[in-house]
Amino acid sequence: MRFEYVCRYCKQPVGAVEEASWTYDDGAERLGLHHLDTDHQREVIRAGETGSVQVQTVCEACEQAVNMNPELLVEGNIIQ
Repeated sequence: MRFEYVCRYCKQPVGAVEEASWTYDDGAERLGLHHLDTDHQREVIRAGETGSVQVQTVCEACEQAVNMNPELLVEGNIIQ
């Protein structure tokens, strides 16, 4: 199974972990996703286009933009 990390703001790929022998539950446990509460899991985990699992995260560029301009989060979307 493949777990792809994608920035929730700019939609750029951040990284991926792939292990053919993993089930979803194996990957979720090994990657720590099982520690998220159910509501948070629903917010950040999605089915990918090719049968993969897409995990939303924040890339370094978007994190830096928010750190320098926190008001961007109030606007709802940091990419204008």
